[in-house]
Amino acid sequence: MNWRYRFVLLLFVFFFFAVTMRLGYWQIVRAQELAEMGRAQYGKEITLTPKRGEIFTSDGFAIAANKLSYLVFANPKEIKDVKHQSEVLGSLLSMDTATVSAALSRDKFWVPLKSHVNQDARDKIEPIKIPGVGFEEQAERFYPEASTGAKILGFVAKDENGQDRGYFGLEGFYDRQLRGKTGIAMQIHDALGHPILAQMNQSSGKVDGRDLILHVDRTIQFLLDTELKKGIEAYGAVGGMAAVMDPKTGGILAMSAFPTYDPRSFQDYSNDLYKNPFITDTYEPGSTFKPLVMASALDSNLITADTRCNICSAPVQIGEYQIRTWNNKYTENSTMTEVIQHSDNTGMVFVGRLLGLDRMLSYFEKFGIGDMTGIDLQGEVSPIIRPADQWYPIDAATATFGQGITVTPIELLTAFSAIANNGKRMEPHIVAA
Repeated sequence: MNWRYRFVLLLFVFFFFAVTMRLGYWQIVRAQELAEMGRAQYGKEITLTPKRGEIFTSDGFAIAANKLSYLVFANPKEIKDVKHQSEVLGSLLSMDTATVSAALSRDKFWVPLKSHVNQDARDKIEPIKIPGVGFEEQAERFYPEASTGAKILGFVAKDENGQDRGYFGLEGFYDRQLRGKTGIAMQIHDALGHPILAQMNQSSGKVDGRDLILHVDRTIQFLLDTELKKGIEAYGAVGGMAAVMDPKTGGILAMSAFPTYDPRSFQDYSNDLYKNPFITDTYEPGSTFKPLVMASALDSNLITADTRCNICSAPVQIGEYQIRTWNNKYTENSTMTEVIQHSDNTGMVFVGRLLGLDRMLSYFEKFGIGDMTGIDLQGEVSPIIRPADQWYPIDAATATFGQGITVTPIELLTAFSAIANNGKRMEPHIVAA
């Protein structure tokens, strides 16, 4: 009896250690793998897509809104007749039958079939009651005003990972704030793979995107678009641009550029049209630059409105070059007021000589010429102003009437607004809140 007792005891001890080691193997060595297998058996993580923020004009009208659409999905394990249902769904979703069949043949509980399906398509599919086919709500970007404000707005498209992303304009500049933060939830299935629970809890992390309210006034924007088109047609121009800014706040009340595009079908237009030339194009401002130089001399107390030009009776010789007026007409002893009225190049050379190169470049800097304005639009550029030691006398002369120097339209608008705001330059902004 004694040896039998010891044998049974040793047998129990052996099994005890075997079970303990096996449990240790499962709970320590393969813990992560088994946990993932368990989660896969009863459910799956689903991505909770946040609502993209909408963009409103100053009167509360949504010029970039969200339109309800649907993701069509299926549970292949519930599809009995793959061939027939693939033909039906392919026809209703305007998809290749082979693509639908491949999705429905996968050994999965859930597969996506098509994104951004409209309500009409859903209304045709739902009455058929195909087992295993369902819908998830999605938000699709919509631009009610079509091309109006397109250069300000930009558009939303898919990135390399198939996710919605803003490009150009406000959609690009504020993309991270507009798109919000994606959340995660667990979808629970029963033994047959049917989803029985999908909820978002406090730890999911989903945050909807921020709405933007603009300074843009729809009435002013409409008038600007209309008048700009008329001007382009009247002069047979290839294109044109214009903007209206509140000099006291820096708020952009309207901004327009032609030719333009429709952000609802941006893919049908040339990529060159996506850029906003008001912040990306550089040019010689010409005579529109003269008031900035004249204002600099007035601010320096070097001249008054009645100061007379003593070199305005004839062309001005600078080295081998001769500065002439635009119409080759000259007015002796012109006042500074008359120099601006007649857009007199020789009078501006007179002002530039009083200012001197260093002081003139200092005022350029104060006006923001040669620097980014900081406008909240994607794609702004700024041409660099050469240092003083790289300027020749002829360069200093021609710069006084806006030649040999380049700016962007937004730089010039911001500089002019500083004059209208008693010398205080405001940073331009599209978004008010």
